[in-house]
Amino acid sequence: MMKKTRALLLCSVALLGLSACDDQQFKNWMDPGADRRAALDKMGGPEVNGVNGTLEKQAKDAMAAGDITRAGQFYQQLLGSEKASNEDKLRYKLGLSECLRRSGQYEKALSAYEEILKDEPKNLDAQEGRGLSLMALGKDTDAGRAFSEIMEKDTKRWRTLNALGILFVTKNMVPEANAYFTEALKYSPDNPSVLNNVGLSQAVDKNYPRAIAALEQASRVAGSGEKRKQVDLNLALVYGVSGDLDTARDIASRYLEGPTLSNNMGLYAHLAKDDALAKTYLNMALTDSSSFYERAWNNLDLVEKTSGPAVPQSKLKR
Repeated sequence: MMKKTRALLLCSVALLGLSACDDQQFKNWMDPGADRRAALDKMGGPEVNGVNGTLEKQAKDAMAAGDITRAGQFYQQLLGSEKASNEDKLRYKLGLSECLRRSGQYEKALSAYEEILKDEPKNLDAQEGRGLSLMALGKDTDAGRAFSEIMEKDTKRWRTLNALGILFVTKNMVPEANAYFTEALKYSPDNPSVLNNVGLSQAVDKNYPRAIAALEQASRVAGSGEKRKQVDLNLALVYGVSGDLDTARDIASRYLEGPTLSNNMGLYAHLAKDDALAKTYLNMALTDSSSFYERAWNNLDLVEKTSGPAVPQSKLKR
């Protein structure tokens, strides 16, 4: 039963106003005199660096907002710039690789990072992205080796420290994992991804008060959007595991409704070892669904067949 609970927790990312002008003014601008033409010629076209800088900021803003597809489009556009320097192109390639990884295209991300490393073998950002991609692909041994090599060169990279913590959690070595998470928070204080992982690792050890405290702090600093939703649903999951189904429902209902909420509540009830209530919720999910709700059927079948907890959808954050 404990193994199943651990598995559940581990599975757990303008328009401008135009003023009128008379015909003569319009003609003057369309056909400027020699002096005005000379002045315009000196102005030249828009600065490429300025345009690229704007696009790069838009890419970063989209990434921060969780719009990974849009961010990737900006980076693709930037890579098409003929006047970008080699240093600029490296940043754009790293940005696009990160978009591939964060959108779940791990094989493509791995290839992209390895392509960068052919020309920049000492680039730690590319090495780190490669390690994260390997870990996402389940190649933990290769990922661990990659992160160890990074640590030999820089012991203050929070993403590497966080990733090593995740690897220890997957091996049920929670004290070791929390040592890495603590170190990661030293260099990236109040990082919601790391706090999320602290919470889930504590839940694996059934230290629910500390798990809830870490996840609540992660929720406070996560801002809004998809990241906040993921953290809050993990918090609901931990409340469910601890047996506080009312609070679990209150949190989950901020994001879920109808059959989806009933499905999640069925899982939470199952985790709280109340399989009678779990079946009620899962049957509600099936009754309220306008179409075949495969997840609820699968979860109901799991509750019927087992007395232990089901497998959750929560994920440690990389």
